[in-house]
Formats: sequence, C-alpha cells, structure tokens
Amino acid sequence: MSDESKTSIKLEIFEKLGMLVTAAFGLVAALAWNQAITKIFIEILGTSENISAMVIYALVVSVFTVVLTIGVARASSKAKKGIDQEIFNCSLCSYQSKVESEFMEHMIKEHSANPEKFLVK
Repeated sequence: MSDESKTSIKLEIFEKLGMLVTAAFGLVAALAWNQAITKIFIEILGTSENISAMVIYALVVSVFTVVLTIGVARASSKAKKGIDQEIFNCSLCSYQSKVESEFMEHMIKEHSANPEKFLVK
C-alpha cells in the first residue's frame, strides 16, 4: 500500500469520525429539545413540572453542540491542510517553510543579492 493511499485512508477515517461525533451531539441536542418541548406541552396541559430547567438544559446542550461541531470542523480542516501540505526546502541553506509565499520571501531576501545563487538548482 502506497503512502498516498495510507494518507487518503487516514483522512477519510478522520472525516468520517468527525461526522460521527457531530451527528452524535446533534442527536443529544435533538433529544434535549424533544424533552423540553414535551415538558412545555405537559405544562400547558396542566401538569406541574419544571420546564425552565429543561429549556435551559436544551439551550446548554445546543450551544455545546454548536461549539463542538465548529471545533471538529476546524480540526478536520487543519488536518487536511497538514496532510496535503508541501514543505519547501531552500537548496542554498537550511531554511524550510510550509508556506510557499514565505519561502519565496526568504529566497528574495536572503539569496537575491547574488543572482547566480538565486538561479542555482
């Protein structure tokens, strides 16, 4: 199995795991809202139960789910960028960068004084 294939499988597993976690917390939020709405209807129909606690619980779980979902999405995005990211190595010194624009800036600032050095491969 090639390194590219292994990386692709790892990325796919990470994406699916992120989707699973997101779905699981989405289900928790849905169940919380279900309970809150149920309590509201029971309250309206005359049963005296504490609905404010259930609504607060549903809000807290929903906010937690949104924050967690954003965190998982950002982590997944960061992992994708990290996996596919090329490392730019300077052939004239030991400088390395993961950002092409930073690498080009290094080449211009550090090695452009002598055009022959800049053009050497």
